[in-house]
Amino acid sequence: MTSYRDIADKVAEEILQQELEQGSRLPSVRDLAAHYGVSAKTAHAAIRELQGRGLVRSYRGGTIVSPFQSIPTPGERLERALNGAGALRPMERAQITYAGWAGPEVVNEDWHVRHVHQDVYDVLKLTPDVRVGRREYVIYHRKRLISLTVSWHPAAVVERVPALLVAEPITQGTLAALAEAGIEFGAPGQTHLTARRATEREARLMGTAADDPVLAAVSLREDVEGTPVEYVETVYREMEILSFNL
Repeated sequence: MTSYRDIADKVAEEILQQELEQGSRLPSVRDLAAHYGVSAKTAHAAIRELQGRGLVRSYRGGTIVSPFQSIPTPGERLERALNGAGALRPMERAQITYAGWAGPEVVNEDWHVRHVHQDVYDVLKLTPDVRVGRREYVIYHRKRLISLTVSWHPAAVVERVPALLVAEPITQGTLAALAEAGIEFGAPGQTHLTARRATEREARLMGTAADDPVLAAVSLREDVEGTPVEYVETVYREMEILSFNL
């Protein structure tokens, strides 16, 4: 059965290939439903999905293709993502797979939620075994997962920004949310790239094989007093590494 996301992916491809030009009018909900053999509700959901991707905009007379900027390179997307901006490209979507506390006292079936790696405590300058805020999300291009991101925040930061524990996108980005809570940042974030092999968990989440090459990018942000407030790791699949332009 054709889903609303299948329809949105097809129309998005037509837009990106300029088969539907910027400013051109989209078929009506009724026409889309008839063309794909789906209900009007499904066709309407496809249009909302396209709106969410920034590819179309609706007005009183219908829906038109939006003007959009050049698609950013993976390197540009990485730079913005590590600064809490999200940075989704057309035909991409983000899914938050976990948002909540992590640490030995947290009751959760996920081993990675109960066991915070020592490196995280070291980077955040925290004593071992305290709880930290943990957010995890994946980015899909159509149905293919291309990256996995995990971020950690000290409890003091989470208390000021409770949205970090909610499994919903933070539309303004995590750093903007921290700034709105009165956190002042110090020096620019420190970002490091490392080529390594995928762990078993990363391979499972990204649909690749364990030990396949991945690119891991880690970023640390501190406040004006030098106290760590956010630690982020993003892992990209091999096919994404080939198109990086850093």
